[in-house]
This record gives sequence, C-alpha cells and structure tokens, in this order.
Amino acid sequence: MTNPQQIAQRYLETFNETDAARRRELLEQLYTSQGTYIDPHVEVTGTAAIDAFIGQTQERFPGFTFKLGGPVDAHHDQARFQWHAGPDGEPPIYAGFDVIVTDGGRICSVYGFADAAPAV
Repeated sequence: MTNPQQIAQRYLETFNETDAARRRELLEQLYTSQGTYIDPHVEVTGTAAIDAFIGQTQERFPGFTFKLGGPVDAHHDQARFQWHAGPDGEPPIYAGFDVIVTDGGRICSVYGFADAAPAV
C-alpha cells in the first residue's frame, strides 16, 4: 500500500465532501472502477453507488464530520483504522472502524464496522 495514512484520510474526506461533483471526482480517483463498500446496513459496488450512499449518509447526518480516531494499522495491501463522526466542533457521537483493501494505490474494498452509536 503506497501510504495507508493518506489513503484512509482521503477516504474519510469523501464522506465530508458536500459538493457532489467534487466528491464524485475524489471517489473516481480513490477507488477502482468496481470498488465495493460493505457495512452492516449496505453493500454497494462502483463509484456511483458509493457516491449515492455517501450522499444519503450526509442527508441523514447533516453537518457531521468524519475524522480518524487514531493511527492507521496496515500491512500488505490492507489497512484498518478507527473513525469518529459527529457535529463539527462537538464530541463524536459515532465511532467505528473500517478495513480497506487496495490494489496498492486505489481502494478495491471497504468493510465498515460500527463500534459506538447512541441508543435509539
């Protein structure tokens, strides 16, 4: 993996990018054409579907920012890291960790896990 810290940061930036055209551009640079995103609630393939999922996430959680929750642990072409999400300038409400698999430079797959969420 070229630079796992940088790839993880760029990945989270796509969740924070509210300009749809810019987000799509970032996704196309970051993912392979058949890249996948899978978490307990969704499984999508391709940058258009990933973009739609991120757009829905932003609609569901307006004003939330995603940030790295610690260092990125990586070996071979995979990385894992914790993330935090919440309203800008406030303590995070959600926490999770994701595993990213790359082809050496671009994301092939993301496996997302939620660690902490408010009670419903």
